[in-house]
Amino acid sequence: MSENKIEELRKLLNVPEKGAEESASQQRSARFFNKPRCHDGYSPLAQLLQGGPEIGLGGDEKLTPGYPPVSLPQHDVVSNMQRADALKKAKKDNVFEYLELPGAVVHGNVLCDDVQNAKTWRHRGALDELEYNFGVDDASEDFAGVRLFEGTIAYVEKNFWTIVTSEGIAAKITKLLTVIYSGLVDSPETFSIEIMDPILVALPSRKCKNLQELDFYPTFCPTHPYYSDRIKQWPRAPYDRDHQSDDLLAWLVTAAPTPVFNYLKPFTEHQRNFPITNDHFRRVQGFELDDLDQAMSQGRLFILDYKDFHKETVANRNWDNFGARLHASIALFAIPQGSKQLKPIAIQPTQTPQKSGFWDDIGWFFLGIFGYGGNKNPPSKIITAGDNYWAWQMAKSSVTTMMSMAGVVDHLSTHVYLGPIPIAYFRNIPEFHPLRPLLDTHLMALVTNNHTGIFQVGADIGGTGNTYTNPFNGLLTGAIERLSGFSSETFVTSTLRRKNHYHFFEHSTPIDKYSDPVLAQIDDYPQHDDNGLMPIIREWVDGYLRLYYHSDYDVEKDTELQSFLYETNHYGQVKGFPSHARSIDKLVDIVSSIIYWMSVNHGFASLVSNMKIGSLGFYRDQPVDPNTPYSERDWLNVCPPMNVGAGLFFFSRIFTDLPEDWHRSLGKYPKGQFKHDPNVYPLLDVFQTSLKALDDEIREKNGRRRWAYDLRMPSTITVSPWN
Repeated sequence: MSENKIEELRKLLNVPEKGAEESASQQRSARFFNKPRCHDGYSPLAQLLQGGPEIGLGGDEKLTPGYPPVSLPQHDVVSNMQRADALKKAKKDNVFEYLELPGAVVHGNVLCDDVQNAKTWRHRGALDELEYNFGVDDASEDFAGVRLFEGTIAYVEKNFWTIVTSEGIAAKITKLLTVIYSGLVDSPETFSIEIMDPILVALPSRKCKNLQELDFYPTFCPTHPYYSDRIKQWPRAPYDRDHQSDDLLAWLVTAAPTPVFNYLKPFTEHQRNFPITNDHFRRVQGFELDDLDQAMSQGRLFILDYKDFHKETVANRNWDNFGARLHASIALFAIPQGSKQLKPIAIQPTQTPQKSGFWDDIGWFFLGIFGYGGNKNPPSKIITAGDNYWAWQMAKSSVTTMMSMAGVVDHLSTHVYLGPIPIAYFRNIPEFHPLRPLLDTHLMALVTNNHTGIFQVGADIGGTGNTYTNPFNGLLTGAIERLSGFSSETFVTSTLRRKNHYHFFEHSTPIDKYSDPVLAQIDDYPQHDDNGLMPIIREWVDGYLRLYYHSDYDVEKDTELQSFLYETNHYGQVKGFPSHARSIDKLVDIVSSIIYWMSVNHGFASLVSNMKIGSLGFYRDQPVDPNTPYSERDWLNVCPPMNVGAGLFFFSRIFTDLPEDWHRSLGKYPKGQFKHDPNVYPLLDVFQTSLKALDDEIREKNGRRRWAYDLRMPSTITVSPWN
């Protein structure tokens, strides 16, 4: 690229001249990476982009007065009038809304004080308060959160020459700036922009040419003085270098990216829509002398079947998504004789098997030319680990992309399912109640994040916009249409259907693999084996509640509590949530499950960040044939284009990673949260000590595993749905 072209880009981006003084907003701690980005900062892009946008995630916090002395309503003789006035106002401010998102209950007034006060980390004292909090300071006035754009800027810098020499790149950037300018001129009061659009428009939309281009993780210079602070906020998946390993696929189904659903089931009888045979079975190394039916009778076969997503995967296509599809795949796994390690055997990318016959073969031939199109039941052949290597890698991508999308659907569906709980909570539990110090932090940001993900259109550029907008164009729902094989409508429909599956107690009870002799055969099942959290949570809740509830009678006579439970059940329509409590033990169950749902069941691993296996689209319209001699180029073509991969990688950081271990993690409370009652601190110390011990136990276990699993680690589980 000529110097003139670089100067043209410099002017186009309105970049200050080299050596210009940094503004006050740029002179922050190096912890927030405002120094030159990648390598030593001497590349052309580092000179063009000094610092990037000052936008962070998770840094919002506020110093707030401490709680008043708390008590049950029947025992409050000091603040009863204030209490009554607060409840009267709360019931006006917090309302259940049934029409904005048909099929779900959302908060009808997200601008009210209760919601706005709950969207930030609110510490209630100086940093020398009694909370130990694992020695991590997240109440610092300097902390501005995780820098959202840094990964994308680092990627652009790493591939600078490839990107800027792409055809029409200056014109694409000019078009983006024109759209922004026109929007501001035409609608300055309501203008907003989807935060991925600059990436999707400015980066090339071609397929990646090699693995390096498909790798969107920053590679900062190790000699940089702040390298360790920078790189730890962009952790690579432990399996990043093993993305084509067959063992990885088997591991991923036992170390799921989301905690609630368990899609892997024992394969106990043949399925008409999945005609697996002994011939398929014996093509796989290690099973040449095995027998399919015998393995089934011995409980050594398992199936991963995404049939529940079939209607969504064949719904009306979004044709403006760079060609992404998703397939409701079926995959068979088996344990070899004399082993305890799960192995992948075969994959059928769709729910409809390809039939054998003259006309079927003709139809298959034309599918290979023209693709599936709008076929409502696209056929596919079974591909095994013993077939063409790249055909098998492509088949595995059909599974992992569906696994990734299922994780996103699961994640948002838990948000929607839990959404009515804080509405009833704010309506009925005033800050004088002992539940407030315990649960406020666990309910942090749920309402605002639900609203942003579903209703808020991208990032506001001008004005305030409407409180509620089209639910198919929120920060998450709108992004799905740009970054996946689902349309926004399909994604929302899938989310609402999924949230109806949940049961409050059933799905807050960890699954124990040892209760099923078939699952117990699998040597390491991290999703189940690592989950020792509910007993620890329950011990903490039990001790805390008994500070204030001295008998079952106290529970029954707590009118605020009973109203909260009743409204969550009847008005909030949270399936399985009890409408009342008559004992301390029952209340402990309820509150423990609330905390479990808001933290453990909110976990989300970083599979979707790994474009080699976890993108939200399978970029091929033609079926995969097990007998075709594909190449690595064919596999790269089913991976996302460069701009979509970068956009999805950047966007996924909003949902997955904490900036460091124990940052607002389970067990962490804001400074001063319990300073109104020193009796809480011995209980809190036991809680945090138990969590730390479990965390250490999982770390030790991960040290013996081929790939570490962190979804069940307390240090990386968020304390609430704040991200």
